[in-house]
Amino acid sequence: MSLSLTWVVAALLALLLLLRHVIRRLRYHLLKKETAMLDWALMGKTREEEDKISGTAVICGGSIAGLLAARVCHDHFERVIIVEPESWLSTEDGVQVESWKQKHKRARVIQYTSLHGNLAPITDGLLRLFPNLERECHRSKIRFKPADFKSVLSGHKFLVPHEEFGASFPQTIGAGRQGTETLIRRLTLNTKEYPNISQVTGSVTGVRVDSKNPKFLESVQIQTEAGLKEIKASLVIDCTGPARAGGEWIRSAGFTAGPKALDKLTVSYDPRVRYSSFRFQMPPEVSNKVPEFDEEQATGGLFIYKGDPSITQTYCGAMKIEADFVSVVCGAWGSAELPDSIEGIRECLKSTKSPTPIPEWIWKFIDLCEEVEDTMQLSKVRVPSSYWTHFELASDLPANWIASGDSVSKVNPVFGQGGTKAMMGAVSLNNILQDLHMSRTIPEDFSRRFFNDQAGKLKPLWVGNKMIDYSYKTTIPEQGETLETGAFLRWYLQKLETLASKDKQIGSMIWHTVHSYGTSIDPFHPIIVWKALISAIFGK
Repeated sequence: MSLSLTWVVAALLALLLLLRHVIRRLRYHLLKKETAMLDWALMGKTREEEDKISGTAVICGGSIAGLLAARVCHDHFERVIIVEPESWLSTEDGVQVESWKQKHKRARVIQYTSLHGNLAPITDGLLRLFPNLERECHRSKIRFKPADFKSVLSGHKFLVPHEEFGASFPQTIGAGRQGTETLIRRLTLNTKEYPNISQVTGSVTGVRVDSKNPKFLESVQIQTEAGLKEIKASLVIDCTGPARAGGEWIRSAGFTAGPKALDKLTVSYDPRVRYSSFRFQMPPEVSNKVPEFDEEQATGGLFIYKGDPSITQTYCGAMKIEADFVSVVCGAWGSAELPDSIEGIRECLKSTKSPTPIPEWIWKFIDLCEEVEDTMQLSKVRVPSSYWTHFELASDLPANWIASGDSVSKVNPVFGQGGTKAMMGAVSLNNILQDLHMSRTIPEDFSRRFFNDQAGKLKPLWVGNKMIDYSYKTTIPEQGETLETGAFLRWYLQKLETLASKDKQIGSMIWHTVHSYGTSIDPFHPIIVWKALISAIFGK
């Protein structure tokens, strides 16, 4: 080999090594920005009492996002107060060990009795925030299961990386929305474990600016049954959900959000999704009639079938939840009729038009539902528009005011990522508070830092869900976009879906993406791109 050729080969090798290093560094950066994978070690790490931030963190809203925020704040603040409008949530019924026996239902959570997918990050975060999680789940007859929901996308059941993880496969807690939220509330309001947290019944009506430093809020005004009450606050967290009341509070207090008003910072589109959620009580003497049921319930889901958007707009899924209950969901994009009977469940499953045969045991399972039809509970949900308020772009916000959960963004619940989104908000809050572990006060850049961190973790959820929703002609797109927006990316991802049923690498990548374990560049790994191109060219 000539000297010049040797130099060329050496240069190419050096370039490849450099490129590999750059990609690895980029992926590490995105893991930190877009996921919680590098943040878990800090979750649940508490300050000494004498080092905690002075004053009170006020959490406005006691749903899942609010409860998680309160638990994080307990590690960092002298006091934490949750303000919750529904009075029964401050009674024993609100923390019922056996949630299905609750006498009340959430008035402000339309999907309270619906099927609820707890993706892996929810369990990851709960295990770190609540060391007694497994014991409390056992008390509530909630099982830990591998986070495998048996998803069949457009007729392709993607390969889940069980071999890759082995015995350490990430877990999910098998519970519906009611069971999940009640469990988290009982854990958070445990005064023996978390004495700094208390909950009061009332509605936040406004905030007051600090007269000494107008960049901060001084207090929160609360309407209670006894009248108007004011609580001094070191930090105010808006967890009012879709009401997004915090924007009005700070606007009334004189904060304009900067060059763009808050309403100008919000983007939205409407996937026009509706669904029926069924719940059945299926004791072992019934479920044992279908042996495959016992085998399949060992993982997070029994089955989820989502049809090919070019052929059908329906989906159908089922999972075993707490105690001996099973939950079934039937839904559609657009204006299809929602089922309200077991026969309707069968028709919905058929309508997904899976090109691969649906296993016989699933039809037998639906027959079992007929045997316990007298226990059936049904709820119908019209999913509201998806939205995202880009607080990270605002320049005029109170330094000690933030928002989390649905107060910031709401995504299509079909993909089960609402709980993940709430947990990501708690992770971002903990990240910033851990950075301030040497300080007992909130700095002027606190709000900006939090919203920037949270936005990085929200973006993959928002973009990924929107790209799928845009596959359906009935979706009303975001202003300035059309349903053709992202068409090539959508084509590429659909090609990967097809390959994921026979290629372990691609199946693993999709599982990691769904559970927020991967980054936005993972689908574009050179080998994966090559496989997609070969498949597109040769139809393999």
